[in-house]
Amino acid sequence: MCEESACLVPPLEAAQNGQTEPRMLTSGSGSGGSVAGEALVGFHEDALAQAHVGKAQLLLTIILGLAVAAECSEFAILGYILPASELQLCIDDHRKGWLVSITLLALAIGSVGWGILGDRMGRRRALVSALSVAALFSAVATVMPTYGTFMTARFCSGIGVAGAMPLTFSYLAETCPRSTRTRYTGLLHSFWPMGALLTSSIAHLTLPSDGAEVVLDNREHWSSWHRFLILNILPAIACIIGLIWTSESPRYLLEASREVEALEVYQRLHRLNKSRTQYGLTELELPGRAAYRDRPASPSRNVLRHGFDTVCEAFQRICSPVHLKTTSLLATLHLLLGFIYMGVSSYSAAMIKDINNVEYNSMRRTVINVNYTGTNFNHTIENVQYIGTFFKNVSFKHLEFQHVEFLDCIFEEAEFTNVKSSITYFVNTTIKNSRFVDTDLSDRHFINCNMINNTILSLKDDCAVDFDYNIYFEDLCKETVAWAGPMVPALLIIGTILEIGQRPTIIAILLTLTSLTTIGIFFLYNLTSVLIVEVIIKVLLICAINATNIVVIEAYPCHLRCTAHGIMRSLFHLASLASIPIYNLFVHSILLIPAAVTMAISFSTAVLSTRIQDNSKVLL
Repeated sequence: MCEESACLVPPLEAAQNGQTEPRMLTSGSGSGGSVAGEALVGFHEDALAQAHVGKAQLLLTIILGLAVAAECSEFAILGYILPASELQLCIDDHRKGWLVSITLLALAIGSVGWGILGDRMGRRRALVSALSVAALFSAVATVMPTYGTFMTARFCSGIGVAGAMPLTFSYLAETCPRSTRTRYTGLLHSFWPMGALLTSSIAHLTLPSDGAEVVLDNREHWSSWHRFLILNILPAIACIIGLIWTSESPRYLLEASREVEALEVYQRLHRLNKSRTQYGLTELELPGRAAYRDRPASPSRNVLRHGFDTVCEAFQRICSPVHLKTTSLLATLHLLLGFIYMGVSSYSAAMIKDINNVEYNSMRRTVINVNYTGTNFNHTIENVQYIGTFFKNVSFKHLEFQHVEFLDCIFEEAEFTNVKSSITYFVNTTIKNSRFVDTDLSDRHFINCNMINNTILSLKDDCAVDFDYNIYFEDLCKETVAWAGPMVPALLIIGTILEIGQRPTIIAILLTLTSLTTIGIFFLYNLTSVLIVEVIIKVLLICAINATNIVVIEAYPCHLRCTAHGIMRSLFHLASLASIPIYNLFVHSILLIPAAVTMAISFSTAVLSTRIQDNSKVLL
């Protein structure tokens, strides 16, 4: 009987791992299939060893890293485009939330689909297809004129880019020898925070810095946020171009009975690494065809039916008795990790916004019982509350009301010309014999007001959304740099540590440290404290996620590797989707609640990770 987590994937040293029983077959071809399977993975590891490690693996890592950066960018851009898209597409708060949810849902669906295709049509071919879909619909999204069409295009681009993680990790790991695969996958994963840094840099260079500039920018037919979206397609396009000169995973080629092509890949790796020795393996040393798994052909001709059967078959395979225990454990880990990671991210973002709003409101100026007669207001009025104020024969021309409230005021013979407003309201106010010309002030801005003999001309109110000029782009950039910057070296370090340490122990230590760090949530009283706690937790979690990705790759045989990783990644995104509304509820609660919930889940995940089987000695 084979190990639950490494069927058809023999260990490097059977004596050390205690493997004395014959391995279970996946194709039911008799006992000879087990010997052939061991010969297959043994040949692959020997071929990689003779090809050496160097320039070839580094170039492949960089190319595949662009795909990983593209996936991170798909979600990171939402925080930057929401203000402009809110204004141009008239998106209210409820529909803004759907834009985030639809992206995570697309990532969840796409991860499963591309993972399955990666095992059936090859890692490289599936990745090119996935990124092509992502690039195409990302470009389409930039010209969509309505909320519905924009959401549809974004959903399709999310489905496409979702293939990056399950395909790239298997692709790279199968091109590296056992001794160095964690080092290179750590470098590969470091491109994920690099994608966030790239997105933040592009936003800083292309997008308006405040809400007033966003309003002016949206008057253009091709505004800045459209250019921002286009520029963020570059990593996906660059990866597609780079994949033109890369070869398919040699391990997949062996599995697909394309042994001659696999040998050519090994030889090419040898040449790229500029080894001074001559490559020793020839076609004579290739394993026999008995080593390969037979792929059952589906008799169905209906595309939808065939797709449904393929998905069902994939789930049946990874949930078979051989893999059920491993699948259940890893699925639970991904659910918990996704819930914590996105929960902490959304909670921190909401806390930063709440702290900024509190600070902004604390600086509000109050004007009480003042009379303005014959006054001309022609400069922006911001963060002011007028109480019991009398305005007689005054004019407001070519200005902006930003967070202004008129409470129990009286306007007589006032003129509002070319006035733009943001979070501005007239409450219990009397307005008579006044003129409104080319303003965006409408009924929603007047609450329980007494309107007498007023003139309204050329009312500009194309959208019912009350756009907030306080968008805090600078703080969003600072937050991204704060957590993404340390992630890059942390992932490089964890990749090296995984080469010498056991996976379960490392994951348990990282999650235990995460649990202890959540104590810092009790001390979130300003922007700096929020950033410090967020950075530490997210860096520890991303390292644990990286180690868990390695576990998934090592736990399943070649023909299920991308499928399993895709399903696990899908569960990660679904848990992320569920955590956002839950953690947003914690923002205005006592700090004990989010701290206790995060600590409990982190510690539970640490305990659960100790049950992971260490397959660091397993060949791929």
